[in-house]
Amino acid sequence: MANPYDHAHELARSIRASDVYQQLKEIQTEIKNNPTHQEMLDTFRRKQQEYQAYMMQGKEPTAEMTEQLQTLMTAIQGIPALTKYLQAEERLGVLLNDIQRILMEPVDELLGKREES
Repeated sequence: MANPYDHAHELARSIRASDVYQQLKEIQTEIKNNPTHQEMLDTFRRKQQEYQAYMMQGKEPTAEMTEQLQTLMTAIQGIPALTKYLQAEERLGVLLNDIQRILMEPVDELLGKREES
């Protein structure tokens, strides 16, 4: 009988060895070694989280919040290392979402396909 835990650990090793993960890890190190870039990324993340939290509360973000986020995004897009980082992060997210979808297939089969929201 197959041991799902062994397969999960193998999957984790496979993710760490993947090009997507390795590229993100490499650019992450580059960003961490540049305090200006790290601070800009941290500020962007913080503002992005505030913006999303505001929306999740059913509130309309203020014009100032929107402008700050757009200004930061424009600044980030002007820095190739930060753009590369965000793109690599997005690729890892896609990979993980795909894996999660695949892992949920047996549960969906067992409990019946969940309705899409």
